[in-house]
Amino acid sequence: MKTLGQKLKELRASLDLSQEKLSEELGISIKSIQRYETDKFQPDTYTMVKLATYFDVSTDYLLGLLAYDGELREIASKVSQNGKYNAFYSHHLKCKNSSDVDESNGYYWIHSVENRVIGGQTEWVGWLNEARTLEIRRLRPVIPMIAIRECTNIHGRPMLLNKEEDVIVFRLFGGHAVVKKEICEQYLPEFLEDFIART
Repeated sequence: MKTLGQKLKELRASLDLSQEKLSEELGISIKSIQRYETDKFQPDTYTMVKLATYFDVSTDYLLGLLAYDGELREIASKVSQNGKYNAFYSHHLKCKNSSDVDESNGYYWIHSVENRVIGGQTEWVGWLNEARTLEIRRLRPVIPMIAIRECTNIHGRPMLLNKEEDVIVFRLFGGHAVVKKEICEQYLPEFLEDFIART
């Protein structure tokens, strides 16, 4: 069974990240990364969660608390045959860990599960019926960095969608995303349709 250090090194290498880049991305000293990867030290709980979240694996996987077949299931859909993350999953992680916000553009916060439109951060538009039991809602613009922070606190880090390739990966993996307005209009117009909500 692989050690924590071997798993961290493999996960880092699968994304073509240097120790320096990972250190920079997570705010962990390079010396600590080196010590973790050589199994000289174990990360504390906070750092362990930070690493698991960044690589989108469970802390149980990193700590070896899953049975071997559980470990294989945990990582199998993310890793290709040659032991590297497939390109789509690698792109997914990059979108989840990105903070590259285009301040000159508007953004929406959306959510999808199993390639079904679920919704997002919405605003009230009006009533559908006189009894006021059905309201019309529509997606509303959000301040991207605030949306990312709030989504992270509630649901986990969202993907940041700034281009068409990001949308393709979002359609594959779903979840929460903060999407540039023009990208949403062009590639995810179904999220912009008004929908009915029961009060």
